[in-house]
Amino acid sequence: MDQQSHGNPPFSGTPQPQTPPPVPAPVPVPAAEAPRGGIAEGIFAEVERMTAGGTMTRSDAFERISDRTGRRAGTVAANYYRIARKRGTVATRAKRGPGQPAGSHSTGSTAVILARLESAVKDLGDLLRAQDAEINKLREQSAQFDKLREWMSKNS
Repeated sequence: MDQQSHGNPPFSGTPQPQTPPPVPAPVPVPAAEAPRGGIAEGIFAEVERMTAGGTMTRSDAFERISDRTGRRAGTVAANYYRIARKRGTVATRAKRGPGQPAGSHSTGSTAVILARLESAVKDLGDLLRAQDAEINKLREQSAQFDKLREWMSKNS
């Protein structure tokens, strides 16, 4: 039997690019009818299905769901990550203490911080002593040049 009898086109010799099969869209449940957290659970499941096997990035999945449902992509992402954190499938961010600005995550205990500070102060002291020694050496050289200049002006 030839290939056409099976409904397949004959091989043209050039491989055709493979496109991922379309992901079937689940029937959206109106927010009023969905159980509490049901929309987020559905979004999580859909994103996981769309990104399985590395065929699509999460961002692309958020955009496709956004286009289909009319929700903003950021809202879709927030729903996905809320469920992902609840299930422990993504890392959670470190919590800041009260009064700490963004980006000021704790780097360790007070003893560790004090040890780092003490080391930095010691290094700074070493640098200042080296600079002082270099300045003294330059002053001595300058005095020698002054004497040489004076001698040359007398003997010229």
